[in-house]
Amino acid sequence: MADTPLFVLTSQYTFSGAEEFTYNNMKNMERATIIGETTGGGAHPVDRHPFANLNVITAIPFGRAINPITGTNWEGTGITPHIEVPADSALIIARKEALGIIMETAPDEELKQHLTWDYETLQTLINPATLSESLMKRYAGVYGPRTITYEDGQLYYQREGNPKYKMTPMTEDTFVFEDIEYFRIKVITEGDGNPTELNGLYQDGHVDVSVKSGG
Repeated sequence: MADTPLFVLTSQYTFSGAEEFTYNNMKNMERATIIGETTGGGAHPVDRHPFANLNVITAIPFGRAINPITGTNWEGTGITPHIEVPADSALIIARKEALGIIMETAPDEELKQHLTWDYETLQTLINPATLSESLMKRYAGVYGPRTITYEDGQLYYQREGNPKYKMTPMTEDTFVFEDIEYFRIKVITEGDGNPTELNGLYQDGHVDVSVKSGG
């Protein structure tokens, strides 16, 4: 699978053997894209020497790995990723990067549209639109079986009998969900900006409508 794109996710706690794999086998062989945080920086193997009378143990390096490409290693410095992001964001960034590559080689338009939907959702989760507090409060209300609530600076969506989900703004009136990737919500407003209904948007193109029925 030499031509298959790979992504390696790192954090500040990535250390020792995991760094060897990332540094020698993946990054410097140009085999993978590294995404996450600079790693811990442990390259030298050590021997431990206890001094029982002092209640002390020393760890003394006895070797030094040298990468033939860089002429050095990652001791003390760690490995700098190609894409530096917090570790808890690395997976979603990697998913977006992978989808971008797959979209370029999609064999038909239908698959490409399906992938584009997923790509746009991930892009929104990474970099959501910013809405004013007044606008979010205006959207809150009951729309038939659907309810939008404003809580602690965030909008939440819930359908009768289902869990509550955080709404992430794609645009001023359209929202995605991290846990329901096939579904989006679009708020329809009147000329004065007051909401009148919710449109449930589905990845297969289906749309269902819920008229606002309460504040």
